Amino acid sequence: MDPLLARQPEAIEKMFSRIADRYDLLNHLLTLGLDLRWRRWAVQWLPKDARLVIDIGVGTGDFSVVAFQSRPDLHIVGVDLSKKMLSKALQKVTNLKGSFAVVQADALRLPFGDGVADGVLCAFTLRNFQNPERGLAEMARVLKPGGRALLLEFAPADTRWHRSVWGFFVRYAVPLFGGLLADPLAYQYLAASIKTMETPTEIAKALRAAGFGWAGFAPLAFGLVVFFLGIK
Repeated sequence: MDPLLARQPEAIEKMFSRIADRYDLLNHLLTLGLDLRWRRWAVQWLPKDARLVIDIGVGTGDFSVVAFQSRPDLHIVGVDLSKKMLSKALQKVTNLKGSFAVVQADALRLPFGDGVADGVLCAFTLRNFQNPERGLAEMARVLKPGGRALLLEFAPADTRWHRSVWGFFVRYAVPLFGGLLADPLAYQYLAASIKTMETPTEIAKALRAAGFGWAGFAPLAFGLVVFFLGIK
């Protein structure tokens, strides 16, 4: 199997490092800027008394940025496989003067103790996990009782979606524009990885099996994107 589709960490890290310089441009272009709106909507579900939040798959830091804009008192630690992505996140978030640190690590082996965090953020990263169940279990492990995991993900494992305008856009337009502006292989992987995602119902079930006492989801953008909330 292709190393990317096998979600081998080394292959994922190299891919994201290659596209780091144009990652924000393509994200905002391909979602018409809606990705920031989805993140802003999601962060309202953090616990009101949250202090320490771990942003898994932090990328260039957009989820952390909108969290700080809403909750400037937070301390956020960004985790990512890509050192280049972490550098981009530091540059972006440091401008906000928020309490922010980064750690290069695998989400399947988080370098934190049990029950240390009030919240976990994870945007468009679950589909990159080599073992999603283990990644969800790690989120549950690092959260305090009552802590919350907020996930955004593409979840189109549905033939109706595959035949829709959105499905056509992701399968054809995303690889085309991604190839023209950045790395063709990376955006072909994006389309392929979305297609292999589990349904929202299955992901919510996996959250509960991973150690969350309650888990649910809400579709956004006509079901192209799904918000998941897990409460430990």
